[in-house]
Amino acid sequence: MLFVDSKNRGINKEGGEKKREMGEEKEIFIKIRGVNKQFEGKTVLKDINLDIKEMEPLGLLGKSGAGKSVLLRMLRGTDEYAPDSGDIIFRLAYCPSCTWIEGPSRVGEKCPKCGTEFEYKEVNFWQDTSMQRTLKSAIAIMLQRSFALYSDESVIWNVLEALERARYPKSKRMKKVYEILESVKMLHRVNMPDTRDLSGGEKQRMVLARQLALAPILLLADEPTGTLDHETAKVVHRALVETTRGGTTFLVTSHWPYVIRDLTEETAWFDKGVIVEYGPTEEVVTSFEREVGEIEREDYKKFGDPKIRIEGLKKYYLSASRGVVKAVDNVSFEINENEIFGVVGHSGAGKTSLMKIVSHLEAGSGGSAWVRIGDRWYEASKEDAGTFVKDGVIQGGMTDWKDYFVGVLHQEYTLFPKLTTWENLTHGIGLDMPEDLAKMKVKFVLNGV
Repeated sequence: MLFVDSKNRGINKEGGEKKREMGEEKEIFIKIRGVNKQFEGKTVLKDINLDIKEMEPLGLLGKSGAGKSVLLRMLRGTDEYAPDSGDIIFRLAYCPSCTWIEGPSRVGEKCPKCGTEFEYKEVNFWQDTSMQRTLKSAIAIMLQRSFALYSDESVIWNVLEALERARYPKSKRMKKVYEILESVKMLHRVNMPDTRDLSGGEKQRMVLARQLALAPILLLADEPTGTLDHETAKVVHRALVETTRGGTTFLVTSHWPYVIRDLTEETAWFDKGVIVEYGPTEEVVTSFEREVGEIEREDYKKFGDPKIRIEGLKKYYLSASRGVVKAVDNVSFEINENEIFGVVGHSGAGKTSLMKIVSHLEAGSGGSAWVRIGDRWYEASKEDAGTFVKDGVIQGGMTDWKDYFVGVLHQEYTLFPKLTTWENLTHGIGLDMPEDLAKMKVKFVLNGV
């Protein structure tokens, strides 16, 4: 059945899912017509004409200053980026009863919020101020150097807060938290007490998790992995592709051709504020590389920055029969992030004593053992590891950091024999989270091993 609106535009009433199954052309979601923008007399966008299709990942490729980020912020509705001339038109499925909006392929379907049938609606984004507010609430953005997280709150809380803002049903929120964290590969951090000490890649995936919780119809990503190492960037790329495929219209900017190749199907090449070429990603990226040449990027690093630093560490015991036993004596070494580091020796050589000090299970007798969590260094060898070093200054911190960041796999002593498997994996290790979420996490862990 074909629904024809008052302007005689054909909209598939049976929904986008059937349409995609049949391999038909995707709906045009956003029409950009004759858009121009200047800042202080300098042209940053010139006569931009572009159709953005629904649920098709689109790349904006170009060197720094080409105008990519300007267009992205214009689509987000940032006031300072209003076009000087031209139009940005959103084609929507609109619910006249509760004002809920979706992409145009949903016209004729029932609104998931109130059950009213979606109608077709065109919105001139920068002229219809009332609809602009509605649209902005359905547009999410990820920025290169901004981790939009509540750093003092837990991983779970950060997702729950976004779900609450999205008016997601309260009874279903915990299950949705699990699904979102699983989709962005962050279930291993589900019991983190705050997000401050996540790595850069983990923070960016948490930003993505929060954006997904808002159920956006448009996700914008401005150089989302520009500050991450190559290996971490690949993890974030996979999360972006897997979580947006077939459900969210996705736009990403980058000056790295490999990022655009990883993430998009169609690409617009920007240069000095104009679109040089538009088409399938591989064709446009190849043209860009032929014209611009290879853009230098950081060498791939297998290992990250130092993660554990041992400096002159000592552990002495007093034995009635043996006198002073030097279990660890003036040991120094460094372990980098992502490095698998082996400590070998005969029984009694000090391996276990060293492990216990680094894990903050025992204090050292001298020297120091530092462990980096996020951007902060904790002195694990102290009896009270509640201090940490940041910016060269010793500051106060958590005394229970090891409970969240250090795991110990011991040959004999890391199970409670009188507890069940379920109990060993929950309160036996101090897992502090709602029971429903704990059950999901235990199932995930058991499937993993």
